[in-house]
Amino acid sequence: MLPSNPLLITFITPGIAWAFVVLGLCIWMVFRPNANEAPKILLVSVAFLILGPICEAIMDAESRGFPLKFDYFLYLADKGLGLTAFSVAGFFSEWQRSVLYVIYQLLMPCMIVWYGVHLKRGDGRASKLLVAYLASYAVGPCLYLIVPACGPAYAFGKAFPMGSPDVFPALVQLKGWPNAIPSLHMSTALLFVLFAGKSRVMCTMAWMYLVGTVGATLAFEHYLIDLIVAVPFACFAALAAEGVMRRALANLALVLGWLLAIRFATPELVLYPVVLRVLALVTIGFASFSMRSRSKAASRAPSEPLSTDPQCLPAPQSGQSAILVPVEEREC
Repeated sequence: MLPSNPLLITFITPGIAWAFVVLGLCIWMVFRPNANEAPKILLVSVAFLILGPICEAIMDAESRGFPLKFDYFLYLADKGLGLTAFSVAGFFSEWQRSVLYVIYQLLMPCMIVWYGVHLKRGDGRASKLLVAYLASYAVGPCLYLIVPACGPAYAFGKAFPMGSPDVFPALVQLKGWPNAIPSLHMSTALLFVLFAGKSRVMCTMAWMYLVGTVGATLAFEHYLIDLIVAVPFACFAALAAEGVMRRALANLALVLGWLLAIRFATPELVLYPVVLRVLALVTIGFASFSMRSRSKAASRAPSEPLSTDPQCLPAPQSGQSAILVPVEEREC
């Protein structure tokens, strides 16, 4: 259910945000013609705008090809976890829902801004962030087909978020995009955090956006289990961009394990809610550990390559002969 604040929704929409992004880039290129960041950001923005209709066409095809959805399965998984999207969404007031709706809708402009920030910093992470975006949005729609679901607002209609439906694990015919699990909104917000680096400002901004995204996803179109599965999926995309493929594939295998378990063993999962909660915590812990291990390995790597060229001692005084001594043989 969308918020009913027409003023906020009218003046803050993705289309208007894109217009401001393009306008700002054009002004930047006029006043800073020698800067190479603005053309790159503009090129990526145009690519996003072109890919948007393509992604919509793919999701429309998936919706037509898979009319039966697994929303009741995901809702029962949430109940087993002890926290449902109903309980979270019902907590927000109308003005809070309006703010969360803006956060939810501005994902792609925020992706461009985050790429531009890294490009401006010149830390070499901008290209890796683009690779993480590509991995996430290339693999994510394929995973949707394992457990196609639309979200609680589509599956339960007016009963969401104030109701408390009683359902059993059965397929339900719904008209809508099967883009619930894993949540790409959540995984992308996590990528912002994973690529924030050591900057306190960037880390603070990334975590604030992540918290807002968690609230927005649960307030509108996602189940809690969607967000849990999105954690290892985000780590898969980040590690794949870093070239750490073994850990990336381990996180992807964890995502696949959850999807297959939900599709084929939801009754068993909800029968033992304690086990379900432990598995959720282990999933988040494993994904976090894989990223922490990556960070430690990177911190141990030398920042500059050691020189193999021999270096000379100071020039000899009169009466002494010059001796070449390799740098590794010097005493400190």
